[in-house]
Amino acid sequence: MPDSKKSKNTELRPKIEQKLVLTSTEKLYLQVLEAPFYLLAQRYQSREILIEPEEEYFASSEDLHHELEMLLPFLGFSDEEEKIAEYIIYNIDSKGRLRITPEELSEQFNISPEKAQEIIDTLYKEFKEEINQLSSFEEGYIIPDVTMTAERIEVRKIEVKDPVISKALAMREETLSKICELVRKANEYFLKGYRKYPQVLTMSYIAKMVGLNISTVSRAVKNKYVSTPKGTLPLRFFFGRIINGEVLKREIEEMLKLDERLTDNQLTILLKSMGINISRRTVNKYRNMINASKGYEKEDN
Repeated sequence: MPDSKKSKNTELRPKIEQKLVLTSTEKLYLQVLEAPFYLLAQRYQSREILIEPEEEYFASSEDLHHELEMLLPFLGFSDEEEKIAEYIIYNIDSKGRLRITPEELSEQFNISPEKAQEIIDTLYKEFKEEINQLSSFEEGYIIPDVTMTAERIEVRKIEVKDPVISKALAMREETLSKICELVRKANEYFLKGYRKYPQVLTMSYIAKMVGLNISTVSRAVKNKYVSTPKGTLPLRFFFGRIINGEVLKREIEEMLKLDERLTDNQLTILLKSMGINISRRTVNKYRNMINASKGYEKEDN
């Protein structure tokens, strides 16, 4: 048979795709793993036993506004932008809706409507999980899934009589324990207050260390909160989602104000001491952006 005819017949054949088929038990395990503690508590607390952490427990803030205000410093806003962001936060109602318009915000703070909308969008993007959770049930506060100190971690437990659900909860606890223990070890200095920012980890690194699929790690991290001496923080906080480019740029700028002779390598080391792990090339990129904004020519170190 000529090659052209073979090729034509091959193209006409339907493509066969392999898809992962999960049993109902495996689906349950994944659902329990992904669920935050407060949803599991709502489902089982009426007839089952909830086990509180044995020792230190760092209470979260009592409402949506206080919780978001606590996380504001990690968004990298300037002092003026942070002031505006705080005003926006306290104008979010109990259902997560904004009570003011960008135009009203523009008039209030003498900024452009576009700038007002930009700050609003940033808040709702970065705090989507917190706004959804804190406005989704009557108590109005975050129930952390894990308590973490510089010395130890403890996952909240629920004991049930059903053996299948009990096993799913046990596997959830084991997975969260392994992930959070790696986070704790990497962040002892941050938890003790010696570092301004956390040591961020990648999900691929965590997956390799605990012997899990990256998607499983992602499910375990999603919508989870950790009670720490630094406050109740999203678990995703330790995977680098909150520290953004503006934070890096501002930190580099502050260092250069103190000593503009600092080289890119020296800046990289200083940032790592704060818990920000980036390459020398990335430092150079932000340095050039700072110099360009000041009208300086780009320099190579």
